[in-house]
Amino acid sequence: MKHIAISLLILAPSAALAQDSAEIRFVKGVFAQIQPVSFAENREYCGYIGLDENDRWVATPIVRGKRDECTPEWPEDFGPIASFHTHAGFDREAFSEVPSVTDIESDEDEGVDGWIATPGGRLWFIDTTDMVVSQICGIGCIDQDPKFTEGAQGVVEISYTYEELLALEAQ
Repeated sequence: MKHIAISLLILAPSAALAQDSAEIRFVKGVFAQIQPVSFAENREYCGYIGLDENDRWVATPIVRGKRDECTPEWPEDFGPIASFHTHAGFDREAFSEVPSVTDIESDEDEGVDGWIATPGGRLWFIDTTDMVVSQICGIGCIDQDPKFTEGAQGVVEISYTYEELLALEAQ
């Protein structure tokens, strides 16, 4: 698999909260590097984030996935806090503006939370303790695919429970 080198490091100590401002800034920085590539290649890119021995945010090497899947590599000496991945380029046929049931189940199985960037530039957080996905910020808050058309995939709510995602995918 193709890897992208990433060189982001937030020097401020972080709190234990899942969505503290340092974590959000770090994740936005990661996506700023990979969203344009994800759109151009119409591929998902993924990895993990965690804290190093000095409580600084770090990311694993980024993995290039397929159009609708990506399997990050979990280094032996790394204790991830969350996964992250893009949802590739805009496609009217793919409901890519919302995390999928597979997204939330995969993170739960691994015992981590998750971050997802959409073609519309939404940033989502997956809370696997409560099994809820929530928009941290909406359309255009991070890089957006130039082909994105707002509303093309219907109404996108601010958050969804696991059960709501199951119902949404069953439609």
